[in-house]
Amino acid sequence: MTMRAILAGIAISSLSVSAVPHDRDPPEPSRAQERLEREQDRAAQRAEERAARFEADRARIEERAVREPAKAAEDLQKLDADRVKEEVKAAEDAEKAEVDYEKDLADDAEDALEDAAKLAEKADSSGESEYGSSVEMRDLADGERAEHDERGYPVRRGEVFALDMPEPALAQLQRAGFKIIERVRFEALDRDMLRLAAPDGVSATAARDQLRALAPGATVDLVHYYGLDLTAGSKPHKTREKAMPSRSNNTFAVGVIDTAIAPHKALAAARIVAWSDGASAQAPAMHGTAVASLLATAGRPTIYNANIFRGPADRPYTSAEVIASALAWTLRQDVPVINMSIAGPRNAILDRLIRDAVASGRVVVAAAGNGGPTAPPSYPAAVPGVIAVTAVDKDRRVYRLAQRGRHIAVAAYGVDVVAADVRSNFARFTGTSFATPVISAWLARCRANGTTTAACGHQLKDAAKDLGAKGFDEIYGFGLVE
Repeated sequence: MTMRAILAGIAISSLSVSAVPHDRDPPEPSRAQERLEREQDRAAQRAEERAARFEADRARIEERAVREPAKAAEDLQKLDADRVKEEVKAAEDAEKAEVDYEKDLADDAEDALEDAAKLAEKADSSGESEYGSSVEMRDLADGERAEHDERGYPVRRGEVFALDMPEPALAQLQRAGFKIIERVRFEALDRDMLRLAAPDGVSATAARDQLRALAPGATVDLVHYYGLDLTAGSKPHKTREKAMPSRSNNTFAVGVIDTAIAPHKALAAARIVAWSDGASAQAPAMHGTAVASLLATAGRPTIYNANIFRGPADRPYTSAEVIASALAWTLRQDVPVINMSIAGPRNAILDRLIRDAVASGRVVVAAAGNGGPTAPPSYPAAVPGVIAVTAVDKDRRVYRLAQRGRHIAVAAYGVDVVAADVRSNFARFTGTSFATPVISAWLARCRANGTTTAACGHQLKDAAKDLGAKGFDEIYGFGLVE
C-alpha cells in the first residue's frame, strides 16, 4: 500500500467531503462529472420504472394464476427472462457510461491544460499566476535546441525513450531508421530503459506516437526537460543567523534528487554519498546544499545525493532520462525515503518508475510546487503514491505561491527558513521545496527505527495538526507536521 493511500485511507470521509479550501468557494463539478451524474440519475429513474412495471405485471399474472395456472407460469417465466435481459442491458449501459466518463475526464483535463496555458500567456511578469506551466518553461534548456510537445513543454529534439521495449518491436524500429542511443538496465526495478534517436526529419512527438503504435505494451514517452521547484520568492536573502539548530542525534538515510551538495559547516554531522554520474565541476549546488542542511537539523543523516541538474545556477534544468537513472541509483542504495524538488510535466516513464519505487516500499516525497494557488499540479508531486508537501510560514499560513489540490498530503514550515548558503554562511529560503526535507527527515527517522512504511504513514497522519478547513483539505492536506 502506498504512503498516500495509507494517509488517505485513514480519513477517506474527509477526502470526499471536507477537501475544499477554506478560503475559496467549493469547486464546480467537472463537465465529465456532470455528464456522468446525469446519466446515473437517468439510469436510476429507468431502474425504478422497470421495477414498478415488473411488480405490476407480476401482480396481474398472479391474479389469473388460479384460472389459468399453466399460462400464468409460462408468462411469469417469460417476465423473469425479460427482466434479466433488461438488467444485463442496464449493466452494459452503466459500464459504457463509466468508459465514456473516463474519456470525458481526459478530454476535460486536456481542455483545462489548454486553458491554463492561455491564462499563463496573459499572466503578468511577476510569475505568480502560472509558474511551471508550459509557457513559463518554453525556454528551459534553450541551449539544447529543444522541441516542444503538444502542450508546449520542452523536450529533447528527435529523441524518445521507453521501458521494456520488446525485441521484435525494437528490430522493426531499427529497420525504420531509429537508432539506439543508450540501453540501461535498472536492476532495482527490474526494468530496461531504452533511448532512441528518431530518423532524420521525424519529430520527437511523431516518433513517440510511432513507438506507441508499434509496441502498445511498452511504456513510451518524450524526453521532457524539468526545472527546479523555484520562484522569484524562493531566492535566498541574507540573515544574521550563524548556525542552524540540531534537534537530535538520530541517524537516518535519505536520498536527495536535486542539485549537487557543496561542503558547508551546517553539514558537519552529515555523511554525503554522491552519485558519480551526476558529478560535474559546473553543477549548480545552492538548492541541494540548502535542502541537505535542513535534513541535517533532524539528526545525523547519510544523504545519497543524485545531482541531476546542469545549466545556469539561476535556471538549472535536467531531463527525464537523467531523473530516471538517478531514481534507479537511489534505489540501489536501499534508501527508504527519496526527496525530490523537481517541477515539470507528467511523463509516463517517470510515472512508472516512481510507482515502482513506491510499490517496493520506498517513500517518495516531493515539493507541491510554487506556481500559485490556481496553477495546475506539478509533477512528480502529483504522481499517485508520492507525498506532496506544501509550505507554511511561522504563523501557519500557507505560502502564497504554493500549489493546491487533492494530491497535497501534509504541510511543513517552508517560508523564510534558515538554511545553508553556498555563497556565505546562511540565508533565508522560501518555497515548498524547503518544507519537503522536514517531511523526508521525519519519515526517514521513523523508518530508521524499524517501523514499517504503513505504520509510519499512520504516525505521520496522527502527527499532523489540522489547519484550514476541518479535516483533510486541498491547501494543507492533513495538516502541519513539525
